[in-house]
Amino acid sequence: MDQSGDVSQLVKSLMVSDIFKGLSAELIEEFNDIICRVHLSKDEILIEEGTESFSFYVVESGDIEVYFSVPGQSQFLEACRLKVGSVVGEMALLENDVHSARVVAKTEASVIKIDSKAFLLYLESNPNVGFIVMRNLAKLISNRLRYTDQFVRHVAAY
Repeated sequence: MDQSGDVSQLVKSLMVSDIFKGLSAELIEEFNDIICRVHLSKDEILIEEGTESFSFYVVESGDIEVYFSVPGQSQFLEACRLKVGSVVGEMALLENDVHSARVVAKTEASVIKIDSKAFLLYLESNPNVGFIVMRNLAKLISNRLRYTDQFVRHVAAY
């Protein structure tokens, strides 16, 4: 993984993410010291299921897919494909636990890596920004839970 990036382009990329909706470019620029671009090669694993990390990511470009394991099966199943602006690994903001999925670049891709601990410290010292980000995170998680609920209902129907 190669890490580099132009700050203004990183800010523009973060502004399209739902987790940063409602924040100005000037506020997002304050994250400069805790973000970096990570380039991924085709088939490179960004996050491995069962591992712990202290970062989350925003998809900047490329095709990235999320997979999960199924007990008793050797192959991973595709859960979803992430679009530009999608957040992955965001549970690191809420809990210190292992990742529940594998995230793989299916083409060359780039993501913006955000250090969770430093980001939480920033949010604590900027409660107005913290409220906006955490409200956006709650909406994101609620949408994902609603999607999972529909998926489980669909599977249970067969």
